[in-house]
Amino acid sequence: MSAEEAPRELVVDAKPAPGDQSTTSGTAMTPLILPAVVAAVLAKAVSPLMGLFGLGVGVVVLLVLRKPDAGKFVLRIDGAEVEVSRDRTKEVVARFPLDDLWDVALDKEMRPATGGRGGAGPSERVRLAFERAAPADPVFVPEERLTPIEASEWLAKVRVFLRKHGWVPRDERAEDGP
Repeated sequence: MSAEEAPRELVVDAKPAPGDQSTTSGTAMTPLILPAVVAAVLAKAVSPLMGLFGLGVGVVVLLVLRKPDAGKFVLRIDGAEVEVSRDRTKEVVARFPLDDLWDVALDKEMRPATGGRGGAGPSERVRLAFERAAPADPVFVPEERLTPIEASEWLAKVRVFLRKHGWVPRDERAEDGP
């Protein structure tokens, strides 16, 4: 397949496995349950009106602290450049020449044992790193780290996508002779 026939966009829809709580220290229900419990305690100990006020404050705090969902990452090839953007906000995260991309690798991080059921040991979480020519910092996709299996699948898809557009990792490039 030539570069002309290759798709110009790749949507990176990398997300943790369903029910994967190994990246957090608690349950996903805590932000919802905590304001209700505080409101119930205030209603019982002070007054029902104060409980209602506490519930309202809890909801407002949740809405203010909620992280907006910018959407999936989109890799777009525009001529000889790579553009990394978000699909919902159209925000351009990075734009750089394809030749400046040295490698696409996994950025690994070990998480300590959660101390939960079954004596779960430390877990590894990874994300994709677009390593570029110095002094440029790497671009990480996605922001949240994934399980190694999910990240490895996306690593392969991204590398194949880029290779279809003529990208070659730096360690495979032919060096100029003397």
